[in-house]
Amino acid sequence: MSDPVALLASALHYLPPLVLLWLAFFFGRTLRTGQTPLIERIARQSSPLMPAALCRYTRRLTAVWCVYFVIAAVLTATASTGYAATSLAVWSGTIVLFVGERIIRPWLFPGEAFPGLVRQILDTWSAWRPHR
Repeated sequence: MSDPVALLASALHYLPPLVLLWLAFFFGRTLRTGQTPLIERIARQSSPLMPAALCRYTRRLTAVWCVYFVIAAVLTATASTGYAATSLAVWSGTIVLFVGERIIRPWLFPGEAFPGLVRQILDTWSAWRPHR
């Protein structure tokens, strides 16, 4: 019989990749024809009237996050560096994407006003919570 602790540890090893794949699916399903991309939904919470160029940008950004989640899932499933190092790499990549996007967005859209971090968190919550 297998050691239950070892079996649980082995199963928990696949939890982060499964969560990352779920996020890729969650973001990706909003990229289907006729759907509003998730990041556009979030952006429209503060700016309901978005220019077409910004809509295309949010679609591409949603796709970038999908690809990132898939790559991060594969890396976490196959990494032999240990949980802490792999988690640090995934969180580092996430921070680079957030900060990098935050830096280039005003440069790409100089005439647009963008919400601050707190407003973005509230907008994300509004876009993700189930509507009743």
